[in-house]
Amino acid sequence: MLRGQLKQLGLFAGAVIVIGLSAFTSQRIWGENSLKTLQVVNEPRLQLIANEIKSEINRQDHLPIVLSLDSDVHDVLARDDPNRSSALIDHLNRKLTRIAIEADTRGMFIMSPSGVVVASSDWESPNTLVGRSLAERPYFSQAVESGASAYFGVDPATDRVRYFLAQAIRDTSLLGVGVVRIEFDELEASWERAMERVIVTDSDGVVFLTSNPAYRYHGIGLMGAPLGGGRAAVDRYKGLPIEDVEAKLLEQRGADQVVEITGPEGPTAYLSQSITLPEYGWTIHRFVGLDPVKEDRRDGGIIGGSISALAILVVLYLVQRHRALLVARRSGAELQREVAERTRELSDANASLHTEIEDHRRTESRLRATQNELVQAGKLAALGQMSAALAHEINQPLAAIRTYMASTKIFAQRGELAQVVRNIGLINDLAERMAAITGHLKTFARKSEPGHSEPVAVDRAVDRALFLLESQIKSAGVRIEKDIAAHLSVMGYAVQLEQVILNLVRNALDAVAGRADPRIWITGRASNDMVLITLADNGPGISAQEIGRIFDPFFTTKPLGKGLGLGLSISYGIVQDFGGQIHANNRANGGAELTVELPLHRRDAAGLVEQAIHA
Repeated sequence: MLRGQLKQLGLFAGAVIVIGLSAFTSQRIWGENSLKTLQVVNEPRLQLIANEIKSEINRQDHLPIVLSLDSDVHDVLARDDPNRSSALIDHLNRKLTRIAIEADTRGMFIMSPSGVVVASSDWESPNTLVGRSLAERPYFSQAVESGASAYFGVDPATDRVRYFLAQAIRDTSLLGVGVVRIEFDELEASWERAMERVIVTDSDGVVFLTSNPAYRYHGIGLMGAPLGGGRAAVDRYKGLPIEDVEAKLLEQRGADQVVEITGPEGPTAYLSQSITLPEYGWTIHRFVGLDPVKEDRRDGGIIGGSISALAILVVLYLVQRHRALLVARRSGAELQREVAERTRELSDANASLHTEIEDHRRTESRLRATQNELVQAGKLAALGQMSAALAHEINQPLAAIRTYMASTKIFAQRGELAQVVRNIGLINDLAERMAAITGHLKTFARKSEPGHSEPVAVDRAVDRALFLLESQIKSAGVRIEKDIAAHLSVMGYAVQLEQVILNLVRNALDAVAGRADPRIWITGRASNDMVLITLADNGPGISAQEIGRIFDPFFTTKPLGKGLGLGLSISYGIVQDFGGQIHANNRANGGAELTVELPLHRRDAAGLVEQAIHA
């Protein structure tokens, strides 16, 4: 016996190990595939961000050349007459403002050879650049030396990173410098509104554009920057000390990386993808959350474990079936041997007729006992298959019977016989309902002999389902609003329709739990040849990730031990057996709404038409 127990324990441990390995392997495979998919899906978005930055610069890079060729600019820079120059400067200021508006440029200004701003598009602003000397700015000196320059750095006037394009203005000699200022504030704001995680670094690996201001003017040496933490200050950022973002490399995936960044909300893992803009010396990094990968890993583990568990169960079933067949064959062979031996003994002994009859009776008794044992084994197997479904179906009536029995005892002690009689009648109804449920399960088990469908009144089915859940509805404080059209019925089985409505109401009760004003609406209407039964609640609704899976077997959002995930799956099967459909969606003003569509009973359809004509 001990040896058999150890063998069973070893088989159980082996099954657990196989299931665990299968779940682990499936989890790794699904996670890897999900991560690859995430890489492929997000690459076009990174390229789109790069195109946005290029587009923002390219649409304005011609403007400095336009300024250098403009006749009004040449007139202002070439005139020595103060009075006439004042009128020309005013005209040029207005012209620059008009050009900036039409070109959607943030700033345009003209500088004299000494670096003083002569005219600017912001000439009407209290903080205008007109009259200020910007000779120390790098873009001015570079334009004077080489004829054109491009520079980005912190603008002292705004303390924000700006990109400057400058063009020397010459005639026979240097007349001045035309400058266009490009800003990326709107681009950063659009990233932030779109919940993007984007940073743009310069050639030193310093962040100057970002969707998260917390990372601005920080280094990211982890992701390929030329300098590491504690790097020296960079001049273009006002000489501020540059510190690296706190991050850790988890995995290198070709050109992409999986990194863990520690932010205000704590360490979070991301997929980091980057693209360079060699013409500017910039690098764009985009970070994507790994929540979908985690979900796919979880799903892969569940699927892998479930498949291996199912395979093990099938193998065990086949082994058990084979053993039973061998036992039956051995029993049959033993029986045949005994009959042959008895017959041979009777023939050889030439016993009396009474002895022969008794021997035959004993043999027949053994055969019947063997047959009865086989029948009993079949009954136990059938009971085992039906037990889970039977417990699920009669749970509500059984709970209601217990409640009414308890209240009946109290009424009997008080001498309230009328209430006792009423409760006994209700208990009798529930017992009949339980008998109907078990009868339905027997009919369902014998698919070769199905029951006969009959007209089922929708309002009665709804009332009986609500009756079973009356105590739960009252204890939860939920308000039920029912609006079922009169004389509305479908062809099917009353118990099944009640079970569908009961499952939907129970899910709605769970959904509105904890709400300040929990409400459930139940409506029933006829539309053409269909009956529409709608059940809505004011709960949180169904998430987009879950709404396509709520009818799958064993899928549930309830905590462990609160549900098997079979209610909606069973309801889906019942509605299909009725020849109808069931679907779910979210209400515009909050909450979920499930609609059951069933064929209208033809006789009632004619009655409704006649009623509509008389109305």
